[in-house]
Amino acid sequence: MPKFVGLMTFPRDAESTGEAPESGIDRYFAWQEELRASGRLIAAAGLDPESRVVRAGTITDGPFTEASEIVAGYLVVEAADLDEAAKLFETHPIAVDGVGMFVVSEIALELDTPREEHLSRFERS
Repeated sequence: MPKFVGLMTFPRDAESTGEAPESGIDRYFAWQEELRASGRLIAAAGLDPESRVVRAGTITDGPFTEASEIVAGYLVVEAADLDEAAKLFETHPIAVDGVGMFVVSEIALELDTPREEHLSRFERS
């Protein structure tokens, strides 16, 4: 079954929903456990806000200061297609509450994907 990553993003100036943090965490863990029990949750991780931007031989503090949103974490799920994956992420408490959003994409290449398949993705041979 195809795998999809959901990049969890928040506006830099996100305000509290007024909900106690414990309630949101409890709802997240319930959501996560439901997906885990169904065998669809492959991975999940929160990211530290401190980061580095690496580009063309330079390393700077990141993320970009002009960015309006930050990537706070990611989840990997299995789903039949992109629409089904999006529907799974639509039920995540952060999406339900509207405090953040997910950018969902299919994982097209993995660690042991053959070189030829990498090249074919870029239409090179």
